[in-house]
Amino acid sequence: MRLLLHETREIIRFNGRNLLLFSIAYRLTAASAYVQLLGAGMRFSLGMAGYSYLTLENAGRVLMCPWTIPVVLLLAAVGLILLMVEAGGLTAAYCGAVYSLKMPVGRILLEGLRNTKEQLEKRNFRLFAVAGADFFLMNLFYLYRTLTHVKPVNFVMEEMSGNPFVQGGAFLFVCICVCGVIPSYFVFHGCMTEQKYYRDSKRDSVELLKGRELGIIVRVVLPQLLIVGAAVVCYMGLAVVMAVAAVLFVRRDLQFSFLIRAADWAEWIVMGLASGAASIFYFADLTVQYYRYGRNKVGKQRFFDTGSPFFSRRNGLAVLGTAGLITGLGMIDGAVNGTFLSSSVVVQTEITAHRGSSGSAPENTIASLKAAAEEMADWAEIDVQETKDGAVVVFHDDNLRRIAGINRKISDMTLEEVRQVDAGSWFDETYRGEGIPTLEEAMEYAKGRLNLNIEIKYSGTEGSLPQKVCRLVEAYEMEEQCIITCTNTGYLKRVKEENPDIRTGYIVPAAYGAYYRNDAVDVISIRSGFVSQRLVTLAHGEGKSVHAWTVNDKAELERMRVLAVDNVITDMPALAREILYREEGTESLLEYLRMLFK
Repeated sequence: MRLLLHETREIIRFNGRNLLLFSIAYRLTAASAYVQLLGAGMRFSLGMAGYSYLTLENAGRVLMCPWTIPVVLLLAAVGLILLMVEAGGLTAAYCGAVYSLKMPVGRILLEGLRNTKEQLEKRNFRLFAVAGADFFLMNLFYLYRTLTHVKPVNFVMEEMSGNPFVQGGAFLFVCICVCGVIPSYFVFHGCMTEQKYYRDSKRDSVELLKGRELGIIVRVVLPQLLIVGAAVVCYMGLAVVMAVAAVLFVRRDLQFSFLIRAADWAEWIVMGLASGAASIFYFADLTVQYYRYGRNKVGKQRFFDTGSPFFSRRNGLAVLGTAGLITGLGMIDGAVNGTFLSSSVVVQTEITAHRGSSGSAPENTIASLKAAAEEMADWAEIDVQETKDGAVVVFHDDNLRRIAGINRKISDMTLEEVRQVDAGSWFDETYRGEGIPTLEEAMEYAKGRLNLNIEIKYSGTEGSLPQKVCRLVEAYEMEEQCIITCTNTGYLKRVKEENPDIRTGYIVPAAYGAYYRNDAVDVISIRSGFVSQRLVTLAHGEGKSVHAWTVNDKAELERMRVLAVDNVITDMPALAREILYREEGTESLLEYLRMLFK
């Protein structure tokens, strides 16, 4: 075994840099493209089922929609093809290394594409299933960690984790995958390098495995466990470093929020690198065993044409450039405009800063939006209304008396007059001169920084405010980054008529009736005191999310977390994040470091 491990290490070292670059570039590109496709598929399925939001309560009805199964099968097929391209590329690279052929990154990708195309042409579909099972087993830990960040899957896992039947079923499924993978251990090389059909490759694989099953299982499982352990140690080390940075350089009330956000990013990065390392080692070790155990059985090998223009450096750079472009565009689009997944199924209870972070800066100003971003709020709620000359400005009251000491209505003033108003000194002298912003100015700041909950103030049936706000959302391409809310469902219906893709929220001061069944409503925004488990269940069953306002009390924040509301609207986003995302280990680490650095 020591000799085999030495050979595995050497075959990785031979082309290690290119393998690492391929793994990182390919996974970033494939993941970015697949997330976009997944979001489009989910949006389509939910729309065909009559929903805009996926929850545990409505998941069954969504699955029963005739369009859902074909979409799921299509997404699964695309996912398996993406996995096969990686498996084909790694297999080709290691087989080339056996013959001292070092492949550049672009060629590894092109070989993966060619291998995948050939398997599709030969109808070796069971090989794709093996690739999926291999990926599942190798990434079991990483998949579990990922799913704990995805709702409603995380809620399902939490509810079912204590059920012995579910635990037994999960264990049985893993066993089925293991039993399916082991006899097919060597089929990748048989199908890809010897160009055999799956049936023949599996027969050869079973023959090569005779008497070696236990040793091979140990060789596969032990390194994977070591990689998981290394990933956990790396993550813990990064967590300590980030906690030290939080204590030394971050404002005390924001330390917990900073650490949670930074730790999430660190976990995603570490899991991604560890998963890539697992695949690199797995296929290297597989290749070494294939050529050692099958020395007298390996048939005719694929000839790698080093002089083919198909594998030229120019083509390789073109492929890498295209991959980088796809990845960059996907990541930029997700960061700047938001994604459907992040707004509909990902993460736990989100946090909205009420009127911006109105506990830290004057409400409904650019300063309050900046404070909300600094305090790591997911959303900022702002109020909008029209001036006398039709401009859309961000302001809550219809009268300036409370904020500026002026007894005039916004609707009676022109935009130029509104711009002269000091909306900051009432809060604190440091904000003297802070003006009332237009919605355009608020959106310009928020784009790529904050999601916006834009509350439209009702101004009568003849008002054009809903259409104006819709056009601004479209102009700034923030459909995935905004929801439009109002106390009047007629306004929300007009928003949907203007643009059905913009999400709407019905602000309900008190709860009565089946208001959550309104087709013009995607979000129920309700006073926290009226939120109950029954309301959350009913709203989720209709595909609506629940936003609770205005939650500033620790006990009420805890109650909202237990009820699994989708969003809390608060004047204190930093406190809300600390309560909603509290983890005892993280808190203890922060407290210890605070004492250490006093």
